[in-house]
Amino acid sequence: MIGLTAKKDFLLNLLSVRFLIGFLLCLVIIPFTMIVSVDEFENQMRIYRIDQQNAENELQKIRVYSELRPTIVKKPEVLSIFSKGISQNIGNTTKVTFGEYPLLPSGHTSSRDNPLLNAFFSLDFATVIAIIISLLALIFSYDTFTRERENGNMKLIFTTRAGRISFIFGKLAGLLLTLLPILIFCYLLAYLIVVVSPDVSLSSSDQAGIALLLLTSVIYMLVFILLGMLISALATHSSSSIILCLLSWIGFLFLIPNMATYISQSISRTPLYDNIQASINKSHIDFEKQRWDIMNKNAQEIGVSISWWNHIEGKDGFEMITGGSWEVAKVHQKCNSLSEPLRVKLADKMWMAQKEYLDKLIRQQQVQQYLSWLSPAELFGQATNALCRTDMNSFLKYMESQRDYRKKIILYFTDNNLFESFAYFTPQPESDFPTQQELVDFYAGKGGRTHPENLMSYTNSDINADNLPRFVYEMSTSGETLKESLSRLAALLGISMLLLLSTIAVFMKYDIR
Repeated sequence: MIGLTAKKDFLLNLLSVRFLIGFLLCLVIIPFTMIVSVDEFENQMRIYRIDQQNAENELQKIRVYSELRPTIVKKPEVLSIFSKGISQNIGNTTKVTFGEYPLLPSGHTSSRDNPLLNAFFSLDFATVIAIIISLLALIFSYDTFTRERENGNMKLIFTTRAGRISFIFGKLAGLLLTLLPILIFCYLLAYLIVVVSPDVSLSSSDQAGIALLLLTSVIYMLVFILLGMLISALATHSSSSIILCLLSWIGFLFLIPNMATYISQSISRTPLYDNIQASINKSHIDFEKQRWDIMNKNAQEIGVSISWWNHIEGKDGFEMITGGSWEVAKVHQKCNSLSEPLRVKLADKMWMAQKEYLDKLIRQQQVQQYLSWLSPAELFGQATNALCRTDMNSFLKYMESQRDYRKKIILYFTDNNLFESFAYFTPQPESDFPTQQELVDFYAGKGGRTHPENLMSYTNSDINADNLPRFVYEMSTSGETLKESLSRLAALLGISMLLLLSTIAVFMKYDIR
């Protein structure tokens, strides 16, 4: 009975107008969506290569260790072609500093060359699948029982020994056989477009991720097939059934996600980061004043006035001097040995306020996610984002790895006593600094050794950037992303089971007359 019912429905659906329209819809929308997504990814890669080269050039040109503040450029995630997640809303670069923990990246948030075009809405593959497949599933299933009842076929069917449960499973199998080819065709078409793109390379883990995306889409499609069947079992006419299906579709795909976002922002409010940043900036200003007090105190103890031939100063402790006396250089050396560890400790203290702000952002996002679990479409979106490594947890893991890298940089400085070294603040060798007395003798015309007047002699330094710690980020494997999305997949399966049991319970009392 199950096989005959499934075969009959499959053949009828295959020859129907709605199957042809659904197939043509996918044939038009999927290639367009994928071509746009691939083009955006290629632009992101182009920007990434430029930014990465600039960061490397910057690293190779440092002349003093106080200038060493590496720039981390995030490589675009290739699976973002299928599901963008939050990757399109965050920057791609982070400056590693000693005075502040990296919290959120800056830089490019969009791959378009013209920022005025960013206002135009673009969909990724997962979103298109969520919209089209759910709509097709409801269009094919809304009249599962009402059509048989209106045609008078149901009376004839149940005059035989056919059971109602077998009839339900036969209908379900027929719908799956109808929609699975469309879904698989969408994935094959998308995969083909990605594979033929010269600038896109998929690893074995990426291909496994795409296979998991297909499995997730099948489960998601099953939810909406069963939803349509349940509504059809509850409705008396096909006309009322399709109206209820469309209302449910609009609610699950658009209303509930937006309501969840609004409610989460109302329940869990976050402070303005501008206020926190203003407090951090004030702390930096106060620290710099304290640092100069330390330097002036040291100069008074040694009995010299601070003067240089050339002095460059920047943010986060960067300074570079050439010229001046050996005693002045020693003042800087002693000051840095005391102040730079204090700068690191100040960053630890400020991180508490940053962490509190970050925790509130995470809490707000988690509230939104939990509320969105009322929508199968949101569950599907969260699962696909996790599988494509474009979800919140993947981003938090990436930022945590940057904070760990900052610790490695600081450890490298402390282990090699760089804060106490001359190379921290000057490219000039210590032996080239004349003493204060030698300078006095020189300017008095008594001869003596002095600093060469050609400052360009110290444009180079002995710093080898190749020996510095480099940032390495290990992306999650397909097994780890599956584990991350498992709760959402389990929820979708749970909803499917609930809808199936509800359909069986309702149809067992269904009036076939």
